[in-house]
This record gives sequence, structure tokens and C-alpha cells, in this order.
Amino acid sequence: MPTQQQRRKNQRVPSMRAYPYELTKPVGATAVMLKAGHAYSLNSSVGGMLLLLPETVVKRHIFEVQIPSEARGGQITKLGEVRWTRSISVNARISMYLVGIRFLFELPGLG
Repeated sequence: MPTQQQRRKNQRVPSMRAYPYELTKPVGATAVMLKAGHAYSLNSSVGGMLLLLPETVVKRHIFEVQIPSEARGGQITKLGEVRWTRSISVNARISMYLVGIRFLFELPGLG
């Protein structure tokens, strides 16, 4: 059975940065709510990121993450799918969440 490291396709690079994000959450059977906030990246690769979030998410949620691009001289928008999540207790009343996302694709820039 392959180890966790052997299953990864791309090398991970430590990155401690805050990134703005938007996330859709279902509200009832016919509506979604758009949530915005800041995620803290712990590491990233060409294929995805490990994020620390202040709110819970579930597998298959779609994230829109704004990532700075030196090559383009601004920010790029990437869509990512939540692949896994784990709760971390900060204290008796507060939890944070580790979230692994896999990039789906990059949205084209406007203008």
C-alpha cells in the first residue's frame, strides 16, 4: 500500500499566507449562500493546497481562492474542490479546520 507521500503527485512547499476565498454553502433544497473569508495556507503544490479555516466545510465543496501571481503581476483565481477536512480544537469552545483542496482549474482573468 502506498504511503501518504507516495500518493501525492506534486511536491508540497510550505507557505504561511492568508488568501481571500469564497465558498458556496447549500441553504435548503434550492438555494446556496456565498461565504467569503480568509483561509491560511500551510502548504501548497501545483495541484492543491492545505488550508486552515475558521469554519467547517464538507467534501466536494467548491472554493474560489485568490492567489498572488508574480508572473501576471496581480492575483489569479483558482477553483478548488475540498478533498478532506479535519477539526482541530483550539480550546473548549473554538475549533479550526484543516482542509485539503485540489485545484480544478484557473479562471481566466478579466480585461
